[in-house]
Amino acid sequence: MGEARPSRRQGQALKAWTRIHRWVYRRTNGRVLSRMRGKPTLLLTTTGRRSGQSHTVPLPYLADGDTMIVVGSASGAERHPAWVLNLIADPRVTVQYLADSGPAQAKILVGGERAAMWERINVEAPWYAGYQQRTSREIPLVRLTRATRLLMGRHRS
Repeated sequence: MGEARPSRRQGQALKAWTRIHRWVYRRTNGRVLSRMRGKPTLLLTTTGRRSGQSHTVPLPYLADGDTMIVVGSASGAERHPAWVLNLIADPRVTVQYLADSGPAQAKILVGGERAAMWERINVEAPWYAGYQQRTSREIPLVRLTRATRLLMGRHRS
């Protein structure tokens, strides 16, 4: 739609950066690389819909009460990122924020709930509006709800 798709080389570089980011975040319990574009970052682990294997990606998020909102933008690609397809197939995920890790439930926002959150995201993280302009698909917004509360960007006392 808008800008051109990333090249194959850019895609490979992004995959390599994701592997490095994930490794460093885990090794340091999020003390290093805990922010992306000024937003707190979490590690989201989904179960592969075809392989059944665990897949972990670092994602920026917005806190919404005791839940976290992640955006399935794939930088405006025409297809949903694999992690979104995985959680559609199985919404049971694992979320790590800093050293806190545990099971969570993923839910794709729809209707008025999605519209209100999209409005907020466009204020707090305006680059997502540009990604939406690049694609014909509706970018999914995913609420992650943990059974136990995470710090979600709040400072420890």
